[in-house]
Amino acid sequence: MHTQNITPIRPAPRTPYHSLGEDAKMRIPEWAQHRSVYRSAGRTLYVVETDKLAAASSDLARLDSAGWNVAVETAGPSARIALSRAA
Repeated sequence: MHTQNITPIRPAPRTPYHSLGEDAKMRIPEWAQHRSVYRSAGRTLYVVETDKLAAASSDLARLDSAGWNVAVETAGPSARIALSRAA
């Protein structure tokens, strides 16, 4: 009898907040002060506004490594962060 260990493929986290959490649980970081979600055909865009960009840097690097498209636009002490991934 031949047996084989098969590791199930885990689906990609649904939101950037799931990517930041452990064990598929959401984690909304303190730096994510104002959050919006926009959906269109095949893509969801998460927009986060913050005045704590320095606090967000390690989380943004983690999201980038997890396959999220991360775009940051700064305006003085504030930043607008766009996070997206093809559906």
